Amino acid sequence: MTTTTQRPAPLSPGWSLALGILLIIAGVLALVFPVMAAVTAALYIGWFAIIAGIIAIVVAVRTRSEPHFAWRLAVGILYVALGVLLVMNPIAAAATLALLVGGLMAASGVVEIMLAFRHKPNAGWGWLFANGILSIVLAILIVIGWPVGSLVLIGYLVGFQIITCGIARLGLGMAARKSQSA
Repeated sequence: MTTTTQRPAPLSPGWSLALGILLIIAGVLALVFPVMAAVTAALYIGWFAIIAGIIAIVVAVRTRSEPHFAWRLAVGILYVALGVLLVMNPIAAAATLALLVGGLMAASGVVEIMLAFRHKPNAGWGWLFANGILSIVLAILIVIGWPVGSLVLIGYLVGFQIITCGIARLGLGMAARKSQSA
């Protein structure tokens, strides 16, 4: 049995550069209008959950004779219900997302501090410790500023993510252009 490897299709530098520029513009707009970006992100997640839930329900019903039908159906229903809740109140959804991010940051900070103490005799343990403290402080700031301040935070996170995606696309487009000219 032999396998042949195909080279990926060449990347279109023009489209990649255009997409990168559009993503950077969208990311900057998200930074300028962070609450709108947070609400849009919550709506996106909500609709994604609804669509995923509907697909899960359809798959569960079509494979109802297989084991664990009830669990697969329940997961699909849960996705749809969660998605409907997010879409019906995207502001509360974005604020809740901020609390989730804050909780994850606090947990990450505690883990970083524990790792720092485990590595204490080694050089660089202070960086782990400082990162842990900073993560906990940021988590506290999220909770203190909740809910309005946390909407801005989620909007900024979305904006920075879109900008980094745009920069990556620009890099891919420039690399593709360079390889075509070489």
